[in-house]
Amino acid sequence: MDTNKQLVDVQLVRNMLYDDDGYVKEFAHASIESFTEFRDSFKQHVMDRDIDELRRAGHKIKPAALMLNLNLVIDMYDRAKTLLENNASTEELSDLVDEMDSYCNQVLYEFNEIT
Repeated sequence: MDTNKQLVDVQLVRNMLYDDDGYVKEFAHASIESFTEFRDSFKQHVMDRDIDELRRAGHKIKPAALMLNLNLVIDMYDRAKTLLENNASTEELSDLVDEMDSYCNQVLYEFNEIT
């Protein structure tokens, strides 16, 4: 992943929130909570091979990811479901968890920069 590329489109967020600094900061805080919860849940449920709980976590983050054009979150989530359905190796699951961790951490870093 290219860490030099900005993942969070701050202008998109500002446009959605009428360029109101207070709303933008509030949205950033809420996004930090959501993406932190998802990152942690994703790791736990993938490594536990719990596809039902993974789906619950995915359904919670999907609207925010779509709204922010963070499609890689959804792609990795879908890949995790496929890996679990195909009884993938622990190494494959672990690699995907690491990839999601890295992506979400970059998103969190960028939202922290807004607050």
